[in-house]
Amino acid sequence: MMFTATETHIAAKRHRCSWCWQNIAAGETYKRYRSFYDGAMTVKMHPECHRAMQAQAAEEGGTTEWVPGMERPEKEVA
Repeated sequence: MMFTATETHIAAKRHRCSWCWQNIAAGETYKRYRSFYDGAMTVKMHPECHRAMQAQAAEEGGTTEWVPGMERPEKEVA
């Protein structure tokens, strides 16, 4: 499996988070990368969901699998 670098974007339209399956509203910041395994897939996540996925991957040795509908973490307050 191959992945592109993760990019930060501001949504021009509504998207669905690949992690928690909640909406990413237009104007919100989100993380995006592409994976290639039996075809290409674009992954879009809230920043806090992306951090949760990275933490889970670190616990599992570098990569992880999930299904949409994972619990959305609390946003970090700056």
